Amino acid sequence: MDIKLFVCCHKPVNVPKHPLLVPLQVGAALAGEHFPGFLHDDAGDSISEKNRSYCELTGQYWAWKNVEADYYGFFHYRRYLYPNEAARLPYIIEGEPTLQMLDRLGYERFAELIQKWDVVFPQGENMHIPVREHYASAPFHHGEDLNLAEQILGARFPEYSDGAEGYLANTICHFGNIFIMKRQVFQGYCQWLFPILEEFDRQKDVSGYCAQERRVDGYLAERLLGIYRAYHQELRVLELPRVHFVEKPVERCGKQVVNMMLPPGSRRRAEIKFWKKWIGRKLYG
Repeated sequence: MDIKLFVCCHKPVNVPKHPLLVPLQVGAALAGEHFPGFLHDDAGDSISEKNRSYCELTGQYWAWKNVEADYYGFFHYRRYLYPNEAARLPYIIEGEPTLQMLDRLGYERFAELIQKWDVVFPQGENMHIPVREHYASAPFHHGEDLNLAEQILGARFPEYSDGAEGYLANTICHFGNIFIMKRQVFQGYCQWLFPILEEFDRQKDVSGYCAQERRVDGYLAERLLGIYRAYHQELRVLELPRVHFVEKPVERCGKQVVNMMLPPGSRRRAEIKFWKKWIGRKLYG
């Protein structure tokens, strides 16, 4: 099986030379250079110039249109999936990625594991508020954008409406536009996703958005991916944890301590976030 796990990068970082990993420069059309040793998302059929709003999705579109594989995976330069079916936490913190680290995380059996499933998803993280509410309250997100995307979904693909309502009312989020899909599933997902985003772009004026807010298409795709999964109950889905890479030792240690005291997905962590936001609104409006 030809398995390609694209590592989407907007800067020339280290990607271990592992047979499954494929370094891919995203937003290459907007950059001043092509990173050596990387594939680039501005070759062939491309939407690379939309990277400021589509983020890693420009790499996903490029692979859909230009690459033949049996399995397509998409990681970020700072976030990979790793094969631990028994993981208790949705993600762990590590240093810079190396081959030795990937071996320690079980990558020698990753290809065999992938081939047993139609889709490999990031492990869900319980935010303890509905997905719809979490989107509206997240920094640089706007609830009306998700509402518009849902309206477009209902008009174009009405059969997904029940799945959308169920997923958005749930409290489990799958972050990052990170996944691995069998070829047929990936093709179907892209044929469904990109027309929704194109219609959103046609209807929504984001000229007043700041740079972070303008990443809206990428934000929306994270939730649309969950909706797609909720509808397609026939798919064999495995959830795996993420590893987040933090190079600076002090920052990494701090994040590891926070995750130990306030585990991701825990109610305690969600409550701390709620009160932090509440205090911020009281102080700064």
